[in-house]
Amino acid sequence: MPRHGGPSTGPVERDRLAVHLIWEGALAVIAVVLIVATLAMTPHQNLTVAFGQAGYLGLAAAGLALSMRTASPNLAVGPILGFSGALSASLVTQHGWGKPVAMVTAVLLATVIGLVLGLLVAVMSVPAWAATFGAATVMQAATIGLTHGEMIPLRLGNGSYPTALWFALFALVSVGGGALWLTPAVRTRLSAGRGPGDPGRWNGMQSGLGAIAGLTGSSFLAGLGGVALLMRVQAADATSGANLTVSAFAAVLLGGTSVFGRRAGVFGTLLGVTVVAVIGTLIVYNDVSFWVSGLVTGLIVLAGLGVNRGLESITGALNRPRPTPPTAPPPMGAPVA
Repeated sequence: MPRHGGPSTGPVERDRLAVHLIWEGALAVIAVVLIVATLAMTPHQNLTVAFGQAGYLGLAAAGLALSMRTASPNLAVGPILGFSGALSASLVTQHGWGKPVAMVTAVLLATVIGLVLGLLVAVMSVPAWAATFGAATVMQAATIGLTHGEMIPLRLGNGSYPTALWFALFALVSVGGGALWLTPAVRTRLSAGRGPGDPGRWNGMQSGLGAIAGLTGSSFLAGLGGVALLMRVQAADATSGANLTVSAFAAVLLGGTSVFGRRAGVFGTLLGVTVVAVIGTLIVYNDVSFWVSGLVTGLIVLAGLGVNRGLESITGALNRPRPTPPTAPPPMGAPVA
């Protein structure tokens, strides 16, 4: 596949899906070991708690993974998630909106925010991480304004959270998106942001198309995750989703999605989220100090960067041209009598 995602006169650069699938196999073993250990050493309800967290965290992570595949990482997925939940709760409790309408409106607004960010990145040809870092601050401030720094309780139905439904939705989106990304036309067109050259030059709208798709899609999934979180905790506050970007980033990196764009597997985000959610649940169950949770998440981020470096290095080694074996010299001419 061309490095720039378009016509190229240079050598073809392959992404080597098999390298990612081998790592995902190892990660699957880790996930299974953690799940079995949780079932064996703690009450079974803890696994339900872990999968309940994985539902909304997974939607944010799937969105972040999409944006990273398009080389436009959305660092605002956590604040957008929190804003969507707070807006839904505010519209229902303070303005009398119906719950479904309020939730749909919040998700649509999150999608529009992502579209605006994508257009900003595409038109100005600036790094998506910088634009979304600023947007994250704006969204966090908007959430504080909506909640006035207080919790907004919101009773939804009988209070039961459909854990299996939200986790299944996340799994379908994550694995289905990973499979769709294998389509050459999709990955070539949307991953044009990955490439060498002067990072400050204007790359044009062909490169910007990936940023528009990545930031719009990731914001939509983050908004949907906000609805899931609201349904789970039956309340919204200013801190909802504040730290989820780092947790999602840890899961996505651990799953093997490249920080450089385009390269990724199929099941990595699903497995990474499962590992992060189960570890987080075990930390809470063992009543470990609060700071340890942040420490472990940060260490997983660093470990995920190591995974990225390893996958990129192995792929690069496999793509390196093999030396051409020397050819035998032409036979000497027959001696002249």
